[in-house]
Amino acid sequence: MSNTAQSNEMKVIREVSIQAENCYKAATALGDHAAHVLGNRHRAQMTGLENVADSTFKTSDVFDYIKRQTARQPHWRQPSPEEKNSGIGFGERLKNYLEGKLKESLKEPLQIIYHHLNIGNNTDEDQQERKRIHLLLIRQIIHHMVIQYEYRVSTPQNNPTNKKRES
Repeated sequence: MSNTAQSNEMKVIREVSIQAENCYKAATALGDHAAHVLGNRHRAQMTGLENVADSTFKTSDVFDYIKRQTARQPHWRQPSPEEKNSGIGFGERLKNYLEGKLKESLKEPLQIIYHHLNIGNNTDEDQQERKRIHLLLIRQIIHHMVIQYEYRVSTPQNNPTNKKRES
């Protein structure tokens, strides 16, 4: 890899990391939602999501995993306690967030990255780079979310299912 390519890749990593940090609050809210609806009995599903995100070269594989889990697992369709009125379950909320379909989603952070790195939208090369950056950001968001999920279900005082029992 040439010095220029290394320098460009470091810029990408830096910009993605900055935006992932800016999305931390939303990622932890998703992790809390997952902890509430999945509890500690479904850790393998979160690990599976992380594995898919880390091993794929396509964002569509991540979205397909989320859709499959949402279709197969009723708890992925449960809304968070704070959003019961919205009726949006965990899987749909996660998919919409990652795809950029919600008001608070990855759409704006991605646009900031593209702008800072001067990545257009016209050439095939630009389109491929946008997809790659989107996947890099998805990976970081999923890591933050899964860590929050693990934290919530592993620490008794923070486990939402314990709080329900105490009430």
